[in-house]
Amino acid sequence: MAKKILGFIELVWDCDSCGTTNPGAIKTCSSCGAPQPPNVQFKHVDPQSFNFIKDQALIRAAQSGPDKHCPYCGTRNSADTSICTNCGGDLTIGATSRPVQIIEDSFQEGILPPSQGPMQSVPAPKAKMSLPVKIILVLIVIAFCAGIAVFFTKMNQTDAITGTVSGVSWQHSIQMQGYQSVAESDWLDQIPQGASPYNCEQRYRYSSEKPVANSREVCGEPYTVDTGTGIGRVQQDCHYEVYDDYCSYNTMAWVPVETLVENGTDLSPYWPEVTTSSTLRIGEQKESYTIQFDADGSTYSITTTDLELFQQALPNSRWTLEVNAFGNVRSANPVSSP
Repeated sequence: MAKKILGFIELVWDCDSCGTTNPGAIKTCSSCGAPQPPNVQFKHVDPQSFNFIKDQALIRAAQSGPDKHCPYCGTRNSADTSICTNCGGDLTIGATSRPVQIIEDSFQEGILPPSQGPMQSVPAPKAKMSLPVKIILVLIVIAFCAGIAVFFTKMNQTDAITGTVSGVSWQHSIQMQGYQSVAESDWLDQIPQGASPYNCEQRYRYSSEKPVANSREVCGEPYTVDTGTGIGRVQQDCHYEVYDDYCSYNTMAWVPVETLVENGTDLSPYWPEVTTSSTLRIGEQKESYTIQFDADGSTYSITTTDLELFQQALPNSRWTLEVNAFGNVRSANPVSSP
């Protein structure tokens, strides 16, 4: 994701020795003279007095890299310094640099100069969930999982009962397809050759890390990066939404035009009669067979696509049924003829 730099701001730090708040660029406490500690935490200046830095020297310092602390006296020195400004120690060996990191303080509305426009504030952290609420949620999840387990257990556990066939029904359907002009839509460069596009409109197509033709920059909320120099770099994560022409066009295609259906309540199912031509063909075909049973004063049924099984369902024939706790027939097999 591309980084967009909005500008640089001066940060502040609190002295560990006397508690004085010092400008970020100052390397020793302005009150007691104590050196800035390597683990110092830089903070934002009061948003009400916020302004981007215009001092080019400070900006160059922020861009040169994080300051480094002398391994002998702890004094903070600029990134390009090789000899400690306080004790003269060699900074090319053993010096530690402050890691560059994001400052967690949230921005507030109105901290940008008028020429830049207002920044959006970073949403405040969500309140932490209390322990009793967590316990209740865990119990709810456990109960839900237990319920699911019981449901699937009952669904898969079956009892074998004997039933007699009390009725049958079947349905055969054939989808007919016609070859005709249809309206489609796609990206302009994906439209089939020879098709004429119309009603084109600009739509978002993909995101790019770099600006490209016909793109729009989209940036997230601004945040400050501690550059390790006492100067903060205000930046945004940005990408580019690329737009392209999305158009309608007409093309010839096979499409459903009607569905022919035959139904019956006997054991001799048949298919609808069809007529085909160069512009009319058979599409999807479906078959469905239902057998009803009486068993112990209750009615059960099973639906299948197995024609051979269906044709064994003679009236009053006895079948072994595997029935689950919800009364659903999981399997059915004939055991004798009437």
